Order: sequence, then C-alpha cells, then structure tokens
Amino acid sequence: MLICSTTAKLVYGIREAKGLEFKTVIILDFFREIPPSLQKPWRELVLNRATQDLDRNHPLIGTLLKLLYTGVTRCIEKLFFVETHSTTAGDATMRWLTTKNPNSGAYATRNNIDDIEGMSMTADEFVSDGINNAELAQSSVDLDQAQLLLERAIWCFEQASNDELAAKGRIHCSCVQFRVELLPPYDEKSETDRAVMESRAAKMMASLIKEGFYFEVLNLYTAIAPLLSTYTRDELERRFIRKVHELNRDLGEGM
Repeated sequence: MLICSTTAKLVYGIREAKGLEFKTVIILDFFREIPPSLQKPWRELVLNRATQDLDRNHPLIGTLLKLLYTGVTRCIEKLFFVETHSTTAGDATMRWLTTKNPNSGAYATRNNIDDIEGMSMTADEFVSDGINNAELAQSSVDLDQAQLLLERAIWCFEQASNDELAAKGRIHCSCVQFRVELLPPYDEKSETDRAVMESRAAKMMASLIKEGFYFEVLNLYTAIAPLLSTYTRDELERRFIRKVHELNRDLGEGM
C-alpha cells in the first residue's frame, strides 16, 4: 500500500499507483504482507546470502521485487517505509537500508513514526503538491482519473488554507463532473431537462473564463455540443468560444 504526500486521503495499492508520481510516498506494511514461506528467502536475498536456485525455488520473489520497484519509483523526493509489525523480511531489509557501507553510507535512516508532525508537509509543499495534481488532471484523458486528481488537489489547497486555489479547483472539478455526465450513450432529454443543462453549461463556461480555464471551456463545449439546440450552440459560440479563441490568440501574440 502507498500513502502519498503523507496524507490518508491519498491511498493506493502499489499496482493502482503505477504511472503516477508523488512528492512524498509512504510504503506501508510491504514486508509484513510477504507470505510466510518467502520471509526467510527474502532475508537471504537482501543479506546477499541467497543461492543460485532462488529464482527457481521461489519465483514469486521476482514478482515482489518488481512490485517494490514500482512503489519506490512513485516517489520524487521523500520515501518512507512503515512496518506496523516486525517480520523476518522487514527487519532484514531495514538492517540493509540503514547499515553504513564504506562507499556511500547508509541508504536510509530510522524515524520515529509517532512524530507525525515532524513528517508532515508545510503549506508551501501542500500547494506545490496540489498544483502538481491539478496539472496532471488537466493532461489526463481519463475523466474519472482527472476528477480524482482534482479532488486531491482541492484537499491539498485546503490543508494549506489557500482558499483561492481551492475555489479554482472546485470550479475545475465541477466541470469535469459535468463532462462525465455527458459521456455517451446519451440519455433522452426532455425539453425542461435540456433547458436546465444548457443553462448550467452557460453558467459554468462563464465561471471557467473568469478563472482563466480556457482549455476547460473548449473541453466542455466539445462534450455538450451534440446535445444542444442550434440556437443554444450558436449562442455559446458567440458568447464564450469566440472569446476563448480571441484570448488565446492575444496570449500567443504577447509571448
């Protein structure tokens, strides 16, 4: 299990986190979860006492090593291993990680896991992590993943007491949620439903432009255009889409 950015809200299984990166990662109880039959073989491997037939006798060891590699490489800056119970594999690994060698010193140091305050992130770190998640959401083509990333970004901004960024994140997240609702197959809409949907889209586009989310205005328009009446589509293009293109053009000329 991975706990990312030292926050219980950002919890993944290691396989689930594949392809993602985080500033701080806690790998929780990895060695405790190693099957009892592999605890001693893992210890022998870590302490460089394994025989040549290790792979043949214990093929699952290779799978566990790849899984651990995936977990470790999710981390950008700070990596913590937390084990809630002592195990043969965990104790051997901690011994290897914290033992000094002549060439490079120890790979890791032991920490007091009761000192949560000492491991927590600063406000600036929360803001940085929130911006990173928001940028990942912007580039994600998977709307469910984008929504999850934005929820994490909002949470980080809230921890930093940055109300302005949290509000921006909520607007962006609301738009992504709306786009999820518009995914095909489309439900048949009554005229009343259509009017509500069109009004909602117009208000959201206005909020997005106000916050400078021009890319999201275009994303929303692309998602909702097939459901709009000709009149509403023309109005949205006139009020918002042309304005976005003009703003993008002005920004491009100013660079």
